[in-house]
Amino acid sequence: MIKLTLGSCPCCKRRTIFVATNYWFRDYYRCLWCWSIPRQRALMNVLKEKRSEYRKLKIHECSPGRATRRQLTKECEDYTFSFFYDSNSLGKVMENGASNQNLENMTFEDNTFDIFITQDVMEHINNPSKAFSEIARVLKPGGVHIFTTPLYHFQKSRPRIEIQEAEIINVLPAIYHGDPINADGCLVTYDWGYDIAEFIEQASGMKSEIIEFPKSKFTYRHGLDADFLEVIVSYKE
Repeated sequence: MIKLTLGSCPCCKRRTIFVATNYWFRDYYRCLWCWSIPRQRALMNVLKEKRSEYRKLKIHECSPGRATRRQLTKECEDYTFSFFYDSNSLGKVMENGASNQNLENMTFEDNTFDIFITQDVMEHINNPSKAFSEIARVLKPGGVHIFTTPLYHFQKSRPRIEIQEAEIINVLPAIYHGDPINADGCLVTYDWGYDIAEFIEQASGMKSEIIEFPKSKFTYRHGLDADFLEVIVSYKE
């Protein structure tokens, strides 16, 4: 199958053609200019809507997609990014410019960032309560965590693993997603439902909203046509 749509990309902000050659649009419906995929375009749309002045704010993105990293590096005065390399010391700046950070134990000081971004990261965290708490810690008062993660409408959030004596035990069949720094993929540790907002508030004190993209002329024109396209925004008071 091939899907072609003429539209405007929220990521690179250019007139473009969105092209899909695979039925799974979430990972394969791409902008011909910046090669962004729908969840990246959804996130950039929400970033602009919630923080229109984002270009002048201090932003950190954990495990960024190539399209958003390229665009935010180009647009923003103070954008940094990180990956987690477990064989290197935390806080080390790698050859690609990334800081080595573990979301459960970041080296950043309190109240550092205006905006913290994660894309499809929170379903791979061993201890998401700790990660959400850490993100709240490094955000300034009034800061926001804007992120994507697959949300299941008809089930409550559930862990897929247990930690026993520092070992990861799969309590549900192991599923791996693609990983930009590991060819073996990244283990899915949590399935998130729409109760994620309650989980975040209990873990971090931040209140959250879930932004959806129902089918419309707007979503059609901006390449926002895919499953699991929700964007979550958590606010630090």
